[in-house]
Amino acid sequence: MNSAACAQLNLPGAYLAIVLALALQLTATTATAQLPELGLPSALSGVPTTAKFYAGATSDDGASYKANFSADSLLDVLTEIRVEPDHVNTIGSLYLVLLLDGQFFMRVEAGDYVEWDGTLESLQATAVAKTLQASEPLAVVQDTAFGPLGLGGSAIDIYLAYATVAAPGDLYFSGKPLSLAIDTVVDLPSFSFYVENISTAIIQARCIICHSSTGIAADSSLIYLDSSTPDYQRSNYERLIQYIENVPNGSDLILSKPQGLSAHGGGVQLTAASDELRAWSEFVALSLEDIANSGGSGNGQNNESIFSPVVKMNAQQTLRKAALLFAGRLPTNSELDDVANPSDDELRLAIRDLMQGDGFREFITESANDRLLTEAFVSSLFGIVDRYHYPNSLQYYQSDPSYREERLLTSAALAREPLELIAQVVSSERPYTEILTADYIMVNPYSARIYSGDVVFDDSSDADEWKQGRLTEYYRCSICSRGNDSARYDIPTEYPHAGILNSPAFLSRFPSTSTNRNRARARWAYYFFLGVDIEGLSARTTDQAALSDENNPTLNNSNCTVCHNIMDPVAGAFQNYGDGGYYRNQPGGENSLPRSYRNDPQSLYQIGDTWYPDMLAPGFGEKLAPDADNSLQWLAQEFINDSRFGYGTVNFWYPAVMGRKPYAQPKNSEDSDYQSRLAAYTTELELMQSVADNFVVGSAGNGDHNLKDLLVDLVMSDHFRATSAENLSAAQEIELDAVGAGKLLTPEQLNRKLLDATGFDWNYGRFGVLDQVYSLIYGGIDSIGVTNRATELTTLMSSVVSAMANEVSCPIVSNDFSINRLQRKLFKEVELTALPTTDAAAIRTNIQYLHNHLLGEDLASDDVEIDATVALFEAVWNARMAANKGAAVSSVSELCIFENVDSPVRSDANQTLRSWAAVINYLLRDYKFIHE
Repeated sequence: MNSAACAQLNLPGAYLAIVLALALQLTATTATAQLPELGLPSALSGVPTTAKFYAGATSDDGASYKANFSADSLLDVLTEIRVEPDHVNTIGSLYLVLLLDGQFFMRVEAGDYVEWDGTLESLQATAVAKTLQASEPLAVVQDTAFGPLGLGGSAIDIYLAYATVAAPGDLYFSGKPLSLAIDTVVDLPSFSFYVENISTAIIQARCIICHSSTGIAADSSLIYLDSSTPDYQRSNYERLIQYIENVPNGSDLILSKPQGLSAHGGGVQLTAASDELRAWSEFVALSLEDIANSGGSGNGQNNESIFSPVVKMNAQQTLRKAALLFAGRLPTNSELDDVANPSDDELRLAIRDLMQGDGFREFITESANDRLLTEAFVSSLFGIVDRYHYPNSLQYYQSDPSYREERLLTSAALAREPLELIAQVVSSERPYTEILTADYIMVNPYSARIYSGDVVFDDSSDADEWKQGRLTEYYRCSICSRGNDSARYDIPTEYPHAGILNSPAFLSRFPSTSTNRNRARARWAYYFFLGVDIEGLSARTTDQAALSDENNPTLNNSNCTVCHNIMDPVAGAFQNYGDGGYYRNQPGGENSLPRSYRNDPQSLYQIGDTWYPDMLAPGFGEKLAPDADNSLQWLAQEFINDSRFGYGTVNFWYPAVMGRKPYAQPKNSEDSDYQSRLAAYTTELELMQSVADNFVVGSAGNGDHNLKDLLVDLVMSDHFRATSAENLSAAQEIELDAVGAGKLLTPEQLNRKLLDATGFDWNYGRFGVLDQVYSLIYGGIDSIGVTNRATELTTLMSSVVSAMANEVSCPIVSNDFSINRLQRKLFKEVELTALPTTDAAAIRTNIQYLHNHLLGEDLASDDVEIDATVALFEAVWNARMAANKGAAVSSVSELCIFENVDSPVRSDANQTLRSWAAVINYLLRDYKFIHE
């Protein structure tokens, strides 16, 4: 590169400079290994130089470097300058010059590319007055296709140079450039169709409102340019093609999301049977054809490829995990025999058969409470009702201690009511939609005394007997003044039941305020039932002007309306329920608008209003609620008819089955693990949407919206059944990080497993140790201050495991040996008389059984794990025999507590009881006992 040659070249136009500014961004990077070296390193002075210059262009992350690329190839163009050793740590400048189709550009310090006239006097550096390092890497382009930027058919030469104060007036440069050739853009059928049918009618009219760099979907994988940007159609088209080709299941997602069939913050944009949807579908089909014709797959990385290195649980292992989850017990031998070699349909049926009885009901209510959190009120009766609107609760107000037990039972009944509604619907195999449309409320003998006087029970003291009833004992006020003798709560009410949506417990758990105006209830309704996290749709603005806006910003300010336009109509549908959840609790029973608003002279309130006129009208999406009296019942119907209801249901139950929440969509495409996290996210999303689709139509043959079928589908998935993998790549380790076996059991689940597997109930008097005493310490929730379960074992939690193993191992052994061998859970092959010296085979066989029974391990008799446990048994036995230990089993010196054992074995003359206790202690601490 010399100034004389440069000066002879024509100068480019302004348009090309704009394109370069868009295409070639200044990005610092680390030097890439094995970059090709550029020839003829030179100095302007003509003196020889040892400086070296490297540059290369790659479309496969550095696996190879080439000179020719297609117009749609995503390129990284990387360079590196290695300065002379004498120039290291001197002050100098770096230069980067492009020759594009015979026209020169130089990159200036701001990162822009500007025209250069070829004279040294006008040459500007891209890095000025810096301390030169031995290696100076520069990235010219990263992950960029040149075709969409109008550079198809271009030839590009890239020169590198540097100057240093150690050699004033001299310039060191690459005599030979990096030369690139970009193929001419060929308009494929899908592009022509896109320009004519998609670009204006769909992308610019609908999508770009959110999917722009400043929209609420700015963090999504698809960001579009508006029509004011040069060559915006080509650029947006290429982004769609890259999404379809490279994102796992991209073609399916790009079809389902705008229909609202997959999780989509923008809801339904393309309605069924519309011209826009037909055009969109045809475009995707054409795109797949063009991708296939060019040698691509159009599938990205699919589910099968992600799980290709994974070993899945066999049918019996799957049934064991499902039984502990759904039935709260281990599977029986008969159940395991039935799935020794089953078809998928037979395994599905076996899993479904677990979904009955008290264990399954506990799974449903516990899992539902993990989301709804209404058990926050199990000890707070007046957190849900008051003695005014619910006069039958007066008997518990300041009641004497003799009412304490009954009051607690009543509190628990009120708190559990929405959970029991879900359990009733699911257990009865009614459509799950009924959890929102139920025109009844679930009551037991205790809650019925407050809510409903017309339900008859088989046992009036049985807190577990639940029946359908109606809320008949609610009264609105003609004169509302609590604590005043003039108050009159005397207006009988026909409560307009809408399932969970107006459950007193739900409304109380998610209260409102005079400024919140039911928005929290709307937010949680969207999240629980449609799977839409409104707060995640847009980042909160930090713009001071927007934050100081006082002109009703939630209605008028675009920084606010992106969320409030979705949320506020649904908030309005809750219009009949006041801040505390009481139905039309204002004077005359006409509305629930707070007195502070109605009496404010600045408010817009008029007599007859049931909602705020300065907010969007009650409704859902673009629909308005037709009747203020039943707007919440109307909303329930809209929710269950919405295309997102199926996905929302899967999203609600996913943590209960998988032990964690679904993956969040990765935000930063620059992260090194972005593609792997995106693959994990989209694969999981595909599973969830597939399960949702089957659930809605009832493809299993048990009726539409059958939750049991949804749960079976999740259990049958690779995400549930993955158990091991070998030789994973770094990307696969990220993709498979949180799938499959290894779910930490909750305190309640571990308690049930301990009881069923050993026959021992670990409690301190009337309190269960795991599910009550140590519940919060062991990662449980109280539904108030602690609302998220632990998913990883902490040091503090491990101390609970140690306490469990230490405290229960001896009484477990004592209890099991007190039972006839045929009825035992643990020691089916031995008696306490079996000694290592005379009965080694029987001891080994029983240990092999314990590994299977407690840990789910199917190990050979000579497996190293069996050897280790046998060695433990023998070591303890030998030590006790050598110490000449006595026969008496002490509850003091050896921590063998018998208070929960009916007929404990108290004598151990052969020292085997304590040896077996050591084995049980060891196994109860195992990862596989506290995880499934």
